[in-house]
Amino acid sequence: MARTMVRTLLHARTAAALRRAAGALALVALTAPALAGCGGADDSLALVGGEKIDATAIDRDPLAVLPSGAVMLGYLDAAALFTSSLGGEVNQIITSLLPLGPESNFVPARDVVKIHGGLYAMQGADFCAVMQGNFDVDAIRRAADARTVTVIGAPLVKTRYADNDLFTAGNVGFVVLTPHTILTGNETGMRRALDRLRSGKLERSVPAWMVDLIGTRGASFAVAGDLSSQAAVASAAGQLPFLAGLQYVRIIGNFQPPGVNFAGALTYADPQSAASGAVALRNLEQIAKIASVLSSWGFGYGSVPPMQVAQRESDVAFTVPLGEGIVRMLLRTTAETARSVALLR
Repeated sequence: MARTMVRTLLHARTAAALRRAAGALALVALTAPALAGCGGADDSLALVGGEKIDATAIDRDPLAVLPSGAVMLGYLDAAALFTSSLGGEVNQIITSLLPLGPESNFVPARDVVKIHGGLYAMQGADFCAVMQGNFDVDAIRRAADARTVTVIGAPLVKTRYADNDLFTAGNVGFVVLTPHTILTGNETGMRRALDRLRSGKLERSVPAWMVDLIGTRGASFAVAGDLSSQAAVASAAGQLPFLAGLQYVRIIGNFQPPGVNFAGALTYADPQSAASGAVALRNLEQIAKIASVLSSWGFGYGSVPPMQVAQRESDVAFTVPLGEGIVRMLLRTTAETARSVALLR
């Protein structure tokens, strides 16, 4: 039912901008040949399950690289985002997750096309992502051999794990799987992914409903979450009441005016929890309106359009468009946090 509610929201008045995402998808279609058409004899073979396979198999199915047990699974059409006015802020986030710069012939806005990633609870809060685009493998290896200081201020170090070169800078790292696909994340997340590639087959281990959501037509980004077994969610509900009883999360959106448009559904343990969650979301809307007042005082965050919230049994659906000013503020905060995490030891 929650999936149906999310898709229904695409036709709601406040989510009308999502229907204009066809232009973003057209851009992805133009860049896709760079991923699908660069395989062949010139590309390196990938080692999976002790056997060498055509590396383009990884390029075609990046989700097969991610470990099982994702708490959150996300997708980002990076090409669409970089063509929006928010590309500069996102550039900082990507360089924190993939600590490469000019010394590796790497420019995020030019080289990254799309990203699939997951959050895990392996040894704490772990993450793992697969970035796709075009990467200069030789330049990356030269920078690692020279222990070049990266854009986050830490040297690039090369080690060997699961028959792959693992590059790290601070607390984040990456593995060049093919010239068009890079695995990135913290060390725990990356090692789990590499363990799967070393001992298993190239096959997906993420739930089908998550895959269906991130493949929603017209969405430039999507997030699917299974919080049903996460004790940390209950403890966080004291600060964020809408988390109480929350089990599943489905969010899609795009980067059309006024900035970023969200449509989503939250599934709770029961209708009573859903009713409380709906009230908590409306309270969040009141907080957002405070930002509008701050804007009128010269803080420059922009106005906040109203959030629409609707409950149906155990599901709570919502739509909200956010202006560029507030989104920029959130992205800058995210970039600072990502940089701090990357440098944490």
